[in-house]
Amino acid sequence: MHTVSAFYVTTAFVVLGVGAYTVRRGQSPLEGRMMLRLAVWFLAIFVPIQAVLGDQHGLNTLEYQPAKLAAIEGLWDSGSGVPASIIAWPDQKEERNIAEIAIPKLGSLYLTHSWNGAVKGLKDFPADQRPPVVVVYFAFRIMVGVALLMLSMVACGLFLLWRRRLDDTAWYLKACQFTVCLGFIAVIAGWTTTEVGRQPWTIYGLMRTAESVSPSLTGANVLLSLLLYVVVYLIIFPTGIYTMLRIVWRGPAAAEDAAPVVSGRPKSPIEALAPATAETR
Repeated sequence: MHTVSAFYVTTAFVVLGVGAYTVRRGQSPLEGRMMLRLAVWFLAIFVPIQAVLGDQHGLNTLEYQPAKLAAIEGLWDSGSGVPASIIAWPDQKEERNIAEIAIPKLGSLYLTHSWNGAVKGLKDFPADQRPPVVVVYFAFRIMVGVALLMLSMVACGLFLLWRRRLDDTAWYLKACQFTVCLGFIAVIAGWTTTEVGRQPWTIYGLMRTAESVSPSLTGANVLLSLLLYVVVYLIIFPTGIYTMLRIVWRGPAAAEDAAPVVSGRPKSPIEALAPATAETR
């Protein structure tokens, strides 16, 4: 559910950015304004939901993958009332954080929902059962930082919508175009946190990744498979991105004008909502 919700949020930010681009160009402004409003309202609901789901996922990780959670927090020593590490450089060899900025007891509060909640540190686990701390630590902070930026964009959008300035606030429309990529960055950072954080396990605590390799699988087979995937994705992704950008550049009005009209057609939902949209400008 947490992952599915993240994909919805990612898609909504794409809609928000495309709507802002359409409004700024002045091409199909009716559709653009409707995209902006729908995206802002949708995100106002789903971004907080995503935060709640993330919190529940954290509680699950605390119970079933405590070493991953310790790496996420850069927490080396177990204890109660542990601090929240805001930023630092985890030194896995020395088992400490360098130049750390932390807030006392806050870690226990959001990890266990208690000021004095107990949390296991990385030193509680053998060195060969710890994930690569630096990768997990910073991937998680990238994800959270992007999420806070997304939340700020939604809050600004709601405020401008309330002030009826959503369509003509130039700086916000420009910012919306740049935030199209935010959801993708957050998803990739979250995926990195999840997959690197569970190392060295394929099945946590039961099967190591090194033990998951098939005896009949050779290095040449893996290399060939990887190269084929790279070639396929190098074709699919640029082609898909170019196709979608071309659709955005042309705009919805261009697509409708190109279609022959034989005997007229009823109004589309967007056209039917034109009066309501105009009232909220």
